[in-house]
Amino acid sequence: MCEHERVEVVRRSGCTGVHLVQVFESARVWSHLIGAFCFSTAWDWRGQIGYRRRQLSMPKGDTFLFEPGEFYAAEPFGGKAGSFRVVEVQVETLEALCRAEGHRGAIHFSHATANATAAPSLAAALSALERAFLSDAEPLDLQSRVATLAHAAMSTVLESTPRRERRLAVPLGCCERLRDALHSTEAAQLNLFEFAQQAGVSQYQLLRAFKRRYGAPPHAYGLHVRIERARQMLHRGYSATEAAAANDFADQSHFARHFRRVWRMPPGQYANRP
Repeated sequence: MCEHERVEVVRRSGCTGVHLVQVFESARVWSHLIGAFCFSTAWDWRGQIGYRRRQLSMPKGDTFLFEPGEFYAAEPFGGKAGSFRVVEVQVETLEALCRAEGHRGAIHFSHATANATAAPSLAAALSALERAFLSDAEPLDLQSRVATLAHAAMSTVLESTPRRERRLAVPLGCCERLRDALHSTEAAQLNLFEFAQQAGVSQYQLLRAFKRRYGAPPHAYGLHVRIERARQMLHRGYSATEAAAANDFADQSHFARHFRRVWRMPPGQYANRP
């Protein structure tokens, strides 16, 4: 980790469901479960991003599109520090905006990246929203820019037809049921052996298929689910102690250790960001 790395989380009253994360001078590998629809742009960060079973790069000026429930790993070339920015839009927020404009069905990005030249409306809407967040714009202005971003996403990068999944040796239904179990409140009682036995597959087959589909083995995915759920609780004003207890961490230090590993700051400091 670069000693000059800095992470800023920008939230604005009157604009619920959206916030801005800025990362400066980061040379480490970023990897975690995504909990929202994310639009990421780089200033001078260059590297390789493992996402949806592919290795991708993010050219200057492009927007990287992340979906909730996916896992990614981003490694800078040569360990060189760089800076980037991410706009996170909560699932219910984007769904409501898209439904209001007539979009039906689940929301999925058609591609992992969007070129600024091919999708200028998306690049312009994203840039305008970022500037509004950083200038502490009025709530109505922020809400309007979020709606503009949703409209631009609908017209450029959202799928209009049901997505198709790649066939795996293990039926996707097994992986999806395991993922649902990891997202449930009973995840702490999940027994992988019993789950695989009931699904009629071996644990190894299930682990391999799950990692191939979601980018991380079940235990790592489940840990990130709990971290993300705890992070959302911090957003809503819960204390770090309450977030730890509600998400099956052994104690606050156990929670803080894992939270710091992902977000590079203690949960209390994260919650107190302006």
